[in-house]
Amino acid sequence: MNKQIAFSAVLGLALLNVCASVEAKPPTCAKPLGKWKNERGSVLEIRNYDAATGAISGQYISNSGTTGSHPMVGWINSARSETSDSKGNHADVMTFAVHWGPVGGLSAWTGTCAVNSHSGLEQISAMWHTTRPDTGFEWDHTLTGADRLDPLE
Repeated sequence: MNKQIAFSAVLGLALLNVCASVEAKPPTCAKPLGKWKNERGSVLEIRNYDAATGAISGQYISNSGTTGSHPMVGWINSARSETSDSKGNHADVMTFAVHWGPVGGLSAWTGTCAVNSHSGLEQISAMWHTTRPDTGFEWDHTLTGADRLDPLE
């Protein structure tokens, strides 16, 4: 009886280890579920991905100017172009937007998810626009920049 209990305990621990290692895989362009971190420490967490439609949703946790998590929605399109320029380099294209809630404003990112030729790792490279409702000047409502988001394990 003690051998059966010991065997069951060892088997249970082994299964937990396997489950933990499966969960520890970083997200990829093909399987984007998980966390992606930018250079300033903000985290995009893709919680839902519909491969049929490309729809994504989750949260964005900013490390620059706001606190807490904010809802995110968007799309990934990995289809190859049907035009004549579809030869050569391919990247998944994506867009996602964040609603900043009581902080005010909206942000949208548009870019690619692909393997970085220098590091060999997958990353999201995107331009962003943030539009704010209240600023000191009428010309200062929309900001533009760029982000590189790397997968977190």
